[in-house]
Amino acid sequence: MPRKTKDGQPFDQNEYIKQWSKENMTRISGSYKKEFVQSFRDACKKLGIKQSDVYREAMQSVIDQANEQE
Repeated sequence: MPRKTKDGQPFDQNEYIKQWSKENMTRISGSYKKEFVQSFRDACKKLGIKQSDVYREAMQSVIDQANEQE
């Protein structure tokens, strides 16, 4: 039997995820030369790391540096 919400409607997992992401997540983007991006992708693949992990670690490093200056 499908799960129901508090108002008795069927629970829609995909809609829940979509709404949560809309409220809690933000996209960032940038444009770089194709050769640079391909080199980065190749390097990540060679090292067995995700591109998103590199972005996150770099962002966290900048945040930590800024916090140290306060």
